[in-house]
Amino acid sequence: MDKFLKRKTESEVNVGASTSRSSSIEGDMQGNKNAENKRKKISESVRHYSEEYLKFGFTWSGSQDVPIPRCIVCGEKLANSAMVPAKLQRHLSTKHSCLTSKGKDYFERLLKNQELQTTCFRKSVTISDKAQIASYKVAELIALKQKPHDIAESLILPACLEIVKIMFGNEAQRDVLKIPVSDDTIKRRIIDMSGFIENAVTAKLSTKNFALQIDESTDISGKAQLIGFIRFVDDTEIINQFLFCKELIGHATGEDIFNSVSSYLEEWKLSWENCAGICTDGAPAMRGSIKGFCSRVKAINSNIVSTHCFLHRESLISKSLPANLKSVLEQVVHMVNYIKSRPLKTRMFKQLCNTMESKYECLLLHSEVRWLSRGKVLTRVHELKQELLVFFRQEGNDVYVKYLENDAWCTKLAYLADIFSYLNSVNTSLQGINENILTSTDKLLAFQKKLLLWKNRIAQNRKFDMFPLLATENIVNINEMISNVAEHLSILQDKITHYFPSLNIEDFDWARNPFGEFDIMNQDFSIQEADEFINISTDRTLQLKFKEEGVERFWISIENEHPFIAKRALNILLLFSTSYLCELGFSTLTNIKSKKRERLTNLEEEMRVALSYIRPNLEEICKGRQAQISH
Repeated sequence: MDKFLKRKTESEVNVGASTSRSSSIEGDMQGNKNAENKRKKISESVRHYSEEYLKFGFTWSGSQDVPIPRCIVCGEKLANSAMVPAKLQRHLSTKHSCLTSKGKDYFERLLKNQELQTTCFRKSVTISDKAQIASYKVAELIALKQKPHDIAESLILPACLEIVKIMFGNEAQRDVLKIPVSDDTIKRRIIDMSGFIENAVTAKLSTKNFALQIDESTDISGKAQLIGFIRFVDDTEIINQFLFCKELIGHATGEDIFNSVSSYLEEWKLSWENCAGICTDGAPAMRGSIKGFCSRVKAINSNIVSTHCFLHRESLISKSLPANLKSVLEQVVHMVNYIKSRPLKTRMFKQLCNTMESKYECLLLHSEVRWLSRGKVLTRVHELKQELLVFFRQEGNDVYVKYLENDAWCTKLAYLADIFSYLNSVNTSLQGINENILTSTDKLLAFQKKLLLWKNRIAQNRKFDMFPLLATENIVNINEMISNVAEHLSILQDKITHYFPSLNIEDFDWARNPFGEFDIMNQDFSIQEADEFINISTDRTLQLKFKEEGVERFWISIENEHPFIAKRALNILLLFSTSYLCELGFSTLTNIKSKKRERLTNLEEEMRVALSYIRPNLEEICKGRQAQISH
């Protein structure tokens, strides 16, 4: 069959291919030209809107390239091909025959009214959303400042209206007036924010270890309120968070406290097994060895570390005084009360201080409840010693004049002012939201060593240069003064040993600095913890990271890589040393539930919004709620 086939040569093949390509190109060009002509014809056939069509009751909508006629009266939209006077006239006469006699001005006015209504509706929707967020923000500020709810409607809103009216005009004032800030609205907003915070906290705590700080007190109504704070790891830091404020019905025993706390933890699916430690005051209901709250908790988890608040124990230490120094303190208190308990005496003493150009013009009252009052009262009396002497001479009070003229009495006063100032500085240093068992123990150890140093220095050198006020006094009988000071310092040493029997925390030094020199055999590490600790202590990269990030961030950052030893270190860093946060909470409770707000029903929600480290996400809260403007 091949001999009957006619084959093409190579040149003929190339010619044919080029011919086909050229014909294809020519076809594409022809197609593009046809498409362009078609688009041109379409664009030429599109009808455009004219202002004259307004007299037929029509405006336009859609795109500017292909406008669509829309009836102003009924809103019906026609095709672009109907954009001719005859068809628009037919629509008006057919469907709106009663308006055929109306002129162009009528339809212009009708169109403007429609546009104004659309703008107002769009603006109203936007304002309602903004008004809701503003309402939540005002409620949060009121809770943070611990003010009554009606302050928003009685003060904040009127002030905002006046400010906005002056600065931006009446239109902006009308918008501000739409923010809902009634008493009940603010209450609901605070409850919503409290619920958001509570859900956020419990979600973060689902699998993490935590430490608790619990304390109980009585509010203005005589009701027992139990306050709890919690400390846990959140992302890259350790935070303190308000947990609850529960009213104790009936007796405030250890069992009642335990049931209240346990029911709250069970409600939010939190386990005592994840609790690393509890810090409370020294009340029997809290620390009773058999029926106390801490004993009941330890029966569930024996690994929980129970801590008696360092502030309370340090305050007990400061109450110890020898008889001769205690009598001076009592005489100072009587002297102050003689003036402060009588308004006339107070005014006269103030006038005398102003006449003598004194630094201060009033005395301070002593209170056993206020831990720092002794030092402040004694220091103020010592600074106003000359003014008091002149005042009591004018009063003819020979008893107090005799005290102030006695050099031995004044030296004892100076020593008491000095030593209580030191005790106050120690107590103040223990206060703070970031205090833990390690930092507080260091400060008490430092004070304990200072007492030993002072005692030896006084015995050997017979100098009082560590007490600045006493060093400036004219000491008549130095031997007697050395004996009094040494006796008091010895009592303070004994009391520190009694109230803080286990101040030695060298076993926790590995948590502060895992790259120091430690004998790992002396630590009660498990085999996994020991292996991980060795890996960490020999890693130079982690050592540089430790210097950059600090203790807390370092252990948090390596928790995934070394979970056993990091968990143990974080459990130590989580431990509370004081109930400072609870004391802060009771101050907030007193401000919120005052005499005028005794019947407040949402106390816990108010305190949670006021004291929480985690803040509510207002935009997230508003997403699930319909915005309503105030009428």
